[in-house]
Amino acid sequence: MNGVPRADLGVPAPRSVEMQELFARTDWSATPLGPVETWPDNLRSIVDICLSSGFPMLVCWGPELAMVYNDGYRALLGRSKHPGALGRPVAQVWPEVWDVIGPMFEGVLGGGPATWVEDELLVVDRFGFLEEAYFTWTYGAIHDAGGTVAGILNVAVETTDKVLAVRRAGVALELFEAVTAGPPPESREQVRDRALEVLRPRTADHLDVDLVWLEGDAAGRAVSGETDGGGDVHLVPVIEPGLARPTALLRFRANPRRPWDAQLRAYADLCASHVATALSGVRRRTDDRQRQEALAELDVAKSDFFANVSHELRTPLALITGPVSDALAADGLDDDMRRRFEMIARNAERLTGLVDRILDLTRVEAGAVEPHWAVVDLVTVTTGVAANFRPAIERLGIEFVVECDDLGREAHVDVDMYERILLNLLSNALKFTPQGRIGIRLEGDAEGYEVSVSDTGIGIPEKDRDHVFDRFRQLAGSDDRRSREGAGIGLSIVRQLVGLLGGRISVDSREGRGSTFTVRLPWGAPPTRSASRPSITPRPAESFISEAVAWGRAHHDDQGAQDARETPVSGPSGPSGPSGRPTLLVVEDNPDMRWHVTRHLRGDYEVVTSRDGVEALAQMRAARPDIVLADVMMPRMDGLTLVREIREDPALRDVPVVLLSARAGVEASTIGLTMGADDYVVKPFDPTELRARLAANLVRAQSRSRDAAWLRGILGAIQDPLIVADAEGTVVELNEAFTRDYGWSLADGPFTPPYPWWIPAEEAPAEYEAHARRIELLRTGQPFLDEHYRIRRKGGGQAWVHTRAASVPETPDHSGFVLAVARDETREREARMRRELAGRIAVDLAAAEGLDQALATAVTGFTVLFDGEVTLRVADDKGDVVVLSPRGRVRPSELDDTVREGLESLPRAHDVLVGDKREGLLLLPSSQDSQCRAWVHFDEPRIVGSDELIVGDLLAQTFGQAVDRVVASRARAEKEHQLEQAIESHRLIGHAVGVLIERHRITAKQAFEMLRQASLHRNIKLREIAARVVESGQDPDSA
Repeated sequence: MNGVPRADLGVPAPRSVEMQELFARTDWSATPLGPVETWPDNLRSIVDICLSSGFPMLVCWGPELAMVYNDGYRALLGRSKHPGALGRPVAQVWPEVWDVIGPMFEGVLGGGPATWVEDELLVVDRFGFLEEAYFTWTYGAIHDAGGTVAGILNVAVETTDKVLAVRRAGVALELFEAVTAGPPPESREQVRDRALEVLRPRTADHLDVDLVWLEGDAAGRAVSGETDGGGDVHLVPVIEPGLARPTALLRFRANPRRPWDAQLRAYADLCASHVATALSGVRRRTDDRQRQEALAELDVAKSDFFANVSHELRTPLALITGPVSDALAADGLDDDMRRRFEMIARNAERLTGLVDRILDLTRVEAGAVEPHWAVVDLVTVTTGVAANFRPAIERLGIEFVVECDDLGREAHVDVDMYERILLNLLSNALKFTPQGRIGIRLEGDAEGYEVSVSDTGIGIPEKDRDHVFDRFRQLAGSDDRRSREGAGIGLSIVRQLVGLLGGRISVDSREGRGSTFTVRLPWGAPPTRSASRPSITPRPAESFISEAVAWGRAHHDDQGAQDARETPVSGPSGPSGPSGRPTLLVVEDNPDMRWHVTRHLRGDYEVVTSRDGVEALAQMRAARPDIVLADVMMPRMDGLTLVREIREDPALRDVPVVLLSARAGVEASTIGLTMGADDYVVKPFDPTELRARLAANLVRAQSRSRDAAWLRGILGAIQDPLIVADAEGTVVELNEAFTRDYGWSLADGPFTPPYPWWIPAEEAPAEYEAHARRIELLRTGQPFLDEHYRIRRKGGGQAWVHTRAASVPETPDHSGFVLAVARDETREREARMRRELAGRIAVDLAAAEGLDQALATAVTGFTVLFDGEVTLRVADDKGDVVVLSPRGRVRPSELDDTVREGLESLPRAHDVLVGDKREGLLLLPSSQDSQCRAWVHFDEPRIVGSDELIVGDLLAQTFGQAVDRVVASRARAEKEHQLEQAIESHRLIGHAVGVLIERHRITAKQAFEMLRQASLHRNIKLREIAARVVESGQDPDSA
């Protein structure tokens, strides 16, 4: 019986239309199962369950295990097995895997237990090729009415996607760890090797893998995408993070058992991303290494530079210290001169010490020194160094404690290096300990010994402790150190020397409580070889002690400075001191500089001195000075902070402050002025210039506003147009000169980039982009810009400006801003162009060969040069007046009244002025031979600059000379023509007279009279009558 199972047979209709049609078409009588109506009840029941279930199920019935399956199982069969599998024996449907599943069927049929297989690999042919697939299934027995196993129920689910996802995730993880974990790869080839080592053995998803760099011929071969070796080639780009283009391609050759589907492509992309991450790391490390190498090279170059400069300084230093020593040793020096020479000697010695330290540092860093080991009694050396320092420390009122344990043995150490370490540490402790205690302690153990230098000084802030041994590094200036002098070299040398001795150095410091530097060194051993390089150059303890002595001279030198004011002379007005002179507060931590400044200014000011900003501020609040001269770098409070404190104090904010600093440059001075200083003087300075600047600032301070002190100081000193903008480009100030020259004022704002005075992008895109680049440079801290470009005036027109801009960086207390001076160079530019054009016009006029050419050159040139309509008037060689207007030659009466009045105006009468503007320009040559003049009529009355008047006057003379030359040339040519005609007439008349004398035998007078009478009677010129007589031989009456 054929057809779809009926409900009365207990077999439900399949769930899908396709399966209904399949049941309708199937001839069940031709299958091992026979007609449906002959099926036993238990078969019908199990088929009912199978067909109504959504889970993949297969019923195998009878000795041949004929197959009946549902919609869910149909997906497991694939296109090549379904629908032919319906009703066929299972061994015929699954021959490729029967060796695996056949024994399981036989076991269940033989009465064995049900089977359970999870994620089992089966290579099946479902889509026309052998495919790797994974399934989880169970086989259970179906019994007939007598209890005999009549069939098998197979419930299965395909787990291929899950198994492949887990497998590929594991490969991807292993790949990621291989290319990123552990020692990072140093080159991209290492990345390639590690990646292929992981991917190539995994042939289940891809038969082969390669990583091809996108460069040269390899890239061309990689992108060809050919098929070879039984697998399709698939190329996956490897794009590093942050790059737009791929660095390489992962080349996969697919496994024929696994189709290249979306999941496999996602796996390949994940592998490519891991490789890209590794390559990016290699690139980053390579870039970092190259940067470090470049920095190292720069560091070496800097050290070499310092070393070379230091060497070069030795000769001039020797030529300073030698004569000074001779002068000090000579007799007859008065006290003032002796003090001057002593100051020179001290500072030359200080500079020599700085040169020596720089040379020591560069030699140590270059590896040019090595320890010279010797057996040393450390207690003796340590106490000796301490004894040299004790007087200087105790002179400053500081307790000095030396503790040396009995070590019981000697050490192998380089004495010069050990002493240099102690000297630097003690000098550093003294510098940063204003009061309290300094101690040095030496102790040892079995492994080595420690020497520590401790103090109760200012301590080191936590943020600076990691950098305390960096070379050229100094702490911030807001502390109680004795001096800001120094180059940040000492502790760097100490660390390098400790390293050469095989030890280590550490620092323990608390801000405000002091520091302890501890050097740990080994006992050492006898050297196995002699040193091949020198040790560090010995530096006597006296050179370190002299610095400490200089710090202790502060009070003495301040008293000397007061004594130096015993002989005052008259100074500027504005008295506030007891002598009637202005009071000047000099704030300087260097005693020699205080004495030097005081000596030069004592004649003009009542000078009061201070050692730092804290002391100066207290003095100012007790007795307000008229003006302050302050150093920038000082202990406790530097000059910039002092300026800020003064400007924030209502009682002091209008006191003028002049900063004195060794830091030169626009940026340094700009920062000082921005902080509120009135002027900035760079060391070394000329005392005359310093006096002039102080006097000028003192006078200017009398009229300065209390509410905008720092800004008025800047704007009042700059007469050119000035813009002040914040770090984002927003304009915060425009001075009056900017408004005067270009029309824009703050009332027209707010102004943010793009500014309204920029040339629009649609009119000049290149200039607009250049403006944007300039703003971006200033925003990123570009220190200085010097540019020439065009801007728009508010009222119309354009101006050429020369802009000089400086960027002031942000500080903790003030926002960064930009200062830009935009000087109007339009007139200069126009004048230059006008002179060039006038020169070409003058050349053309000088080369004119005729009047018309001269007039045309003048009209064209004057029109372009003066931007107006040109009308010329000249007298030609016949004395006739010629008027040439833009419409051509005209009669004077045809001219407009304004033009005619301008053309006929009296020289320099200026009778056409309208206010301060002119309607036109009269060009009048001084020569009157040709009576020429020119009138340039402007479209709108405008101001005529002096440069235009000068150029106009010069061109007028050139024009007049050109016209005179042309007219004179034409007159001379006419005269020459008339003379030639007269000579020719004389020749013809003479010839005719000769003819008549010969013919009539008369006198010459009678012959001439005959010619004259014939000319009168016939009204023909005498020359013509003579020519006829000569030509025809007839008498005059008939010729």
